Amino acid sequence: MPIQEIPAVEFQLDNVIDAFEDTMKQVFDEDPKIFEGHSDRMSWHGQVTSAGVELREEINKLIEKYEVRLHQGEFA
Repeated sequence: MPIQEIPAVEFQLDNVIDAFEDTMKQVFDEDPKIFEGHSDRMSWHGQVTSAGVELREEINKLIEKYEVRLHQGEFA
């Protein structure tokens, strides 16, 4: 089982992604003027969710990379 699928690790990764998404959504709420002409609140939230999904995939790949390197003894 990959480490990122262990419940305790998965919970922490969920917290990171949630914090990222919440913070990015707050950016819109704090200064909606910077989004004028290219994003409204709903589209921004959709973009943030998509970015969160992709970020999670990339974090999982990075964890897997280091897990493999550990198993191969690269940090000895």
